[in-house]
Amino acid sequence: MDDRHIQDTILWSEPVRVRVGYGFIETIRGPREALEYLNWRWPVRYGDYYAKALNECAACLQRRVPLDEVRETFILASIEAKMLG
Repeated sequence: MDDRHIQDTILWSEPVRVRVGYGFIETIRGPREALEYLNWRWPVRYGDYYAKALNECAACLQRRVPLDEVRETFILASIEAKMLG
């Protein structure tokens, strides 16, 4: 199994549900999905937690930041972007 496949399987203990714009609620299951959302689907490209979440998600995939810490930062970034209900 290569490193990329191993990285894809890193999941949070509990998913985070966000709403992009006026769309449906979407489920983010781990740092890989979170990083994809932050890079390609995030409605705002600024904010303290947005930048921190970008950095921490990438670092978590390299096993440099604890999984639960990254999840918490992603939740704070979601609140900052008004994406949580």
